Amino acid sequence: MASAAANATSKFLTISQVSRLHNTFVYKIAQPSQAPMPESAVNSPINIDYYESQTNLFQLAANLAEKIMKNHSYQDENKRTAYVAANMFLKINGYQLEETPTASMADAHVVVCTNIWTAEELGRYYESNARAIPGWSDCTKEYT
Repeated sequence: MASAAANATSKFLTISQVSRLHNTFVYKIAQPSQAPMPESAVNSPINIDYYESQTNLFQLAANLAEKIMKNHSYQDENKRTAYVAANMFLKINGYQLEETPTASMADAHVVVCTNIWTAEELGRYYESNARAIPGWSDCTKEYT
């Protein structure tokens, strides 16, 4: 279980990175269902970090995941894309979720989609299932 993560210099994914993750790891041929939706989802955690001063990495990751899922950012596989993007967001900030999602992780995404859980509850779930990456340092490069 990860400890509470507050980071004044959080790194955020770009729309091109999330699209590349979707196309590489999730669904190779799906295009965004509506062009602005993936961008809106990617910008959401940046906005809550800036305007609401939310610095908890797990809450920011959950916000990203929720927006990808609920915006129906892609034609298919939005829950998987949400997981992969949230996990990559956490990785570039020094944490990671399980490499192979369990049934309970998949269920956590379903209950957010069906409004049983909020993004805040998903963030707490991520935090309870994440671990710090051993030897991680904040000297990562930015890639677009």
